[in-house]
Amino acid sequence: MNRRIIVISLLVTALCFALPSIQNANSQSSFATTTVTIKQSTSGQCTVRSLAFSGVKDDEIMGTYGSDTQIGLYILTQDDLNSIQNCRVPTTAKPLFAMENAIGHGIGYRSLPFPANATYYLVLIYANDQTSGDATVEFSFQTSIIFNDTIGSSNTTATTISSSNTTATTINSSNMTTTTIILPTSVTSNSSSQAGSLVAIGNLGAVGAIALVVVIAMVGSVALLMRRKKSSMKNAVTATVEKLPQNVEPVDQATHPTFIDRLSTGYGDLDNLLTGGLPKRHAVLLISPPCDERDPLLRKIIGSALSTSMPTFYLSNDPSNTQDMIRTHSKDFFALSPQADKILPPPANLYKIPDINSLSGINEAFTKMMDEHVNQRTGNRLLIFDLLTDILTLKGVKAGNWFSDFVARRKAEGFTVLAFLNPLVASSKEIQILSDLFDGVIEIYEKEIKEMPRRFLVIKRMYGQRPSESELMLDKDKLF
Repeated sequence: MNRRIIVISLLVTALCFALPSIQNANSQSSFATTTVTIKQSTSGQCTVRSLAFSGVKDDEIMGTYGSDTQIGLYILTQDDLNSIQNCRVPTTAKPLFAMENAIGHGIGYRSLPFPANATYYLVLIYANDQTSGDATVEFSFQTSIIFNDTIGSSNTTATTISSSNTTATTINSSNMTTTTIILPTSVTSNSSSQAGSLVAIGNLGAVGAIALVVVIAMVGSVALLMRRKKSSMKNAVTATVEKLPQNVEPVDQATHPTFIDRLSTGYGDLDNLLTGGLPKRHAVLLISPPCDERDPLLRKIIGSALSTSMPTFYLSNDPSNTQDMIRTHSKDFFALSPQADKILPPPANLYKIPDINSLSGINEAFTKMMDEHVNQRTGNRLLIFDLLTDILTLKGVKAGNWFSDFVARRKAEGFTVLAFLNPLVASSKEIQILSDLFDGVIEIYEKEIKEMPRRFLVIKRMYGQRPSESELMLDKDKLF
């Protein structure tokens, strides 16, 4: 009995050491929330506030931000920061994240992976157009991110430049004051797979304490077994493992990011399968042969986006589908096609792009159209890319490098990208190579039910979701 008391006492003591270490590890893998006040500039000008931080190659910065006034948020390299002119990030820049003139709170952001170990900038642009008063911006970020700027410091300066189109004022980041961040206003305990070395140190302490508990438990078990070595097997010490129900899977934090903003597909059954909809500002590939369900599903998604005033861009080489889409949608809908000259009379929201033989020309034409004709005041946009099958047929899988760069640029500009691929024109190897370029893959396929062909949909892979074998039988009555 005395030995039991000693073992129990040692276990309780070890747990007292373990819990603080575990709590410390959790606090390190959390998000910090802070606020930045940006002074209102004079009419016709804007204030640019940059916060420098150290980025590690292939890492990302993410969180949420918001403001009661229109604020643009960007993640830029120093060269791109220096290239800002007329209160705008030029189209030649390659921002790791861009959200222009968003308003509201709880807006999720997530940068592209950092290309190298370097200093990057979280840039806030506040233009004095029709707004009034100072802007208070609240944003969160992983506590593993080390900022070099002081938030709220009295000696930190912002740069005010003219937004006039005739003034080509360039920001030079070397003229800005940089000090050390005051972190944070508040900290949330949401765990993140993006935590850095600090998390590793905290976890090491937790592992050490847990190991101590295990060792003491083993020693205690040996001592008890020695006293009972003459007991029968019925009285032996056993460990009971509670089996999880079959429909419950352990949570994998690495596949469940903290902040995921979603776009409803307009099809409730599919939204349920996607846990809310398509992840915004990510690229999804829909693999589908020509079938009656494909185009109605596409129209559902476009209609859902337009119902929230999300600008939608449709790239297609099919003049019939393009004309049908233009007749159905007008406001906030833009169609781009190499066959645009075959649609008469030409609508105002139809733009011609080069033939798919000129991939670089398509990229340039898309960027030019965005600059000249499209209102840039929103960062949430939907891009339907229905050219992938044609490009694959003509160029082969070698076009993957171009498409990867094209998608990366669009995601950085705030686009949600949905591309379509006909599997009947590609080999399984080509499909796999192209699938790897996307954050999610959805497939529509056919199988017989009671000798009747039916179409099913399955989420093969999706950002922010665990893999699932659940399939959805498409219901034409709900799609049309």
